[in-house]
Amino acid sequence: MTFVAHPLDRQRDSLALEPEPLGSGGQGVVTRAIGPGQLVYKEYMSHAGEVDGGALADMVEFGRSLAASDRHALLTHCAWPLARVVSGTTVTGFLMPEVPREFSAVIGKSSKLVELQYLLFKPNWAWRNLYQPGIQERLKIALRATALVEMLHGHGIVLGDISYRNLLWQPAAPYEMFVLDCDGFRRHGREPVLRQAHTPDWDDPYQPSTGPDLDTDRYKLALLIGRVLSQDAQVRPGGSLALLPGLDPHVATLVTEMFALAAGPHGHRPIAREWSQALLGRRWIRVSRKPVRSDTSTGGSAVIHDPRADRTSVPVGQRRSVVDISRPPAPISIPARPDGPVPPGPGSRTPPKPDISVPPRRWLSLPPSSSGPDTISGPVQPTAPPTVVRLGGRVVTSEMFAEQREITPSPIEDDTVAALIDALDARGGRLSVVEVAKVIGEPVERTRLLLSAAKRLLNIDEAVLTLKDGDQTVDLNLRLMKEQFLDEEVGP
Repeated sequence: MTFVAHPLDRQRDSLALEPEPLGSGGQGVVTRAIGPGQLVYKEYMSHAGEVDGGALADMVEFGRSLAASDRHALLTHCAWPLARVVSGTTVTGFLMPEVPREFSAVIGKSSKLVELQYLLFKPNWAWRNLYQPGIQERLKIALRATALVEMLHGHGIVLGDISYRNLLWQPAAPYEMFVLDCDGFRRHGREPVLRQAHTPDWDDPYQPSTGPDLDTDRYKLALLIGRVLSQDAQVRPGGSLALLPGLDPHVATLVTEMFALAAGPHGHRPIAREWSQALLGRRWIRVSRKPVRSDTSTGGSAVIHDPRADRTSVPVGQRRSVVDISRPPAPISIPARPDGPVPPGPGSRTPPKPDISVPPRRWLSLPPSSSGPDTISGPVQPTAPPTVVRLGGRVVTSEMFAEQREITPSPIEDDTVAALIDALDARGGRLSVVEVAKVIGEPVERTRLLLSAAKRLLNIDEAVLTLKDGDQTVDLNLRLMKEQFLDEEVGP
């Protein structure tokens, strides 16, 4: 295939790497890069197959194109490709963030990544000292995994291989999740970087001949949730799900029902949002599925690859080379390449040397208790007396809002959401974006990003917060918001 340069490409001989690799897998070798930020370089092995450099560039560009809040969530929870590495006109690998230290623990006699497999089996002598979460902590882990899948599916990303191999969990509160092998993902309707792998015993029996897609991901999400909550590495939808004791009976009933539905034919499995509702104990409503737009400009369907020969499953307790994550996380940046000529490819130009920065990590967590927002200063003043908890404060301290915080990554603070609601309430539910910017004390462009984050928190089953008039006007459906968050029936 024709090589096309990308502005963020790094030449292989310009990288300063540590002398010894951190580890290797079936497709590549991972080595820490020397320099600012905590970056590692994954170099593809020769037997990995042909690398689709265009697909890898597309993954890099996708991360860059996201709104600030979505990019933050992506890079906090995924080992996402940040830049391709090339040798002349050949793609040799890519740079990505190093796995955060929160996802490692001493297992046996060495530090290892805490893979999902340690939740699926009874502890043995090699990892008997690894913290084993109870059923409530397992429920949080299942919610975190569901939120990750929902976020990626919302952007049309097909994970392909969801299994105990490429998901890590944090063995302490807040029990976050981190995804490896993100170069194995693909954009819906496009080709993968390499042949998409799958892990034995995590296959979809109804997978179409065209390979993994969004619905096969949904089947594997059901596998993950059922196996984590039952500590059973073999259970499948359609079989008997023996959940661990201590789960709320209502939640247990909903989870069992959803797990049974996942045994249905391709195209009818519960989506991630429906799983979130069940795990939170809410009676789910079957969501009508809008088709994800496919970009078919790149040609045919994805090909699945069974990696039994080159990606051997690692039994629990068996020694495995892993990434050393003893250093604390820090903001990540890719340094500019040294000046010098870059061998041009056919039709390529010498790319500029932009810089990529990754925001500091901020894990998803339950919101802290709050007595309500401070008084708003600005041209739009709420009319409620200061001694009364206003509408915004009631919404952000409601149980439903706390559930949304639990499952929805968002950079907007509760006080800002409350101030936004109160200002809109004072003006009958409508303000210009410029007025909102003055209320929350942010530049207009950042206000637009925060409004997008607020929409993800407030829009549950229907659109509560919307942008109209060419994204110049903010509209809040006060009646619907009160019904969804406060269970208040309000007349039309």
